Amino acid sequence: MSPPLTRAVTTRLLAQRLTGEVVVSNLGQASLDLQQIADRPLNCYTFGAMGQCSSVALGIALARPDVRVLCLDGDGSLLMNLGSLCTIATEAPRNYALVVWDNEVHQTTGGQPTATAARSDLAAIARGAGIDKALEVRTEGELARAYDRILAEDGPFVVCVKVVKGPSEGRLDRDVVGHARRFMRALAAVPLAG
Repeated sequence: MSPPLTRAVTTRLLAQRLTGEVVVSNLGQASLDLQQIADRPLNCYTFGAMGQCSSVALGIALARPDVRVLCLDGDGSLLMNLGSLCTIATEAPRNYALVVWDNEVHQTTGGQPTATAARSDLAAIARGAGIDKALEVRTEGELARAYDRILAEDGPFVVCVKVVKGPSEGRLDRDVVGHARRFMRALAAVPLAG
């Protein structure tokens, strides 16, 4: 049996594959993991915007269809804005992938259980919203294959990754303005395709 996945393992696996993609991360733990493991100018940290990460990433994907956009969200955050799945399905950006780290709790706010700890299935909800490429992964091998797909194939994708509970190590650099400016400069420097 494979060991349970942690957010740190999932972030490292993704970081090993990144080239010129935009990565938008949700507030708190997801941004902390990304900063600690793979901080880079094309990362967009959505500090304090619980529930909005998938929508911010969608807006970037629609504005820059020539750039692949990956969204790293948590189950609690996505559950606060499930309507974004319908918008993602309707707009169907080929350059968009939503990766949901589902630890079945609101980790940043104290570990309160989310609906996925009971009966809710985010991959099934995504499919019901109209996103055909909705996957659930539980092992490192499944996740590696899913990452390879979202970086090579047209989306949109939703990849629900079951991860263990637990806070990240370290402190989050909350220079909101500095990170936003760095991201905007980096994205503006990516040449427009065509």
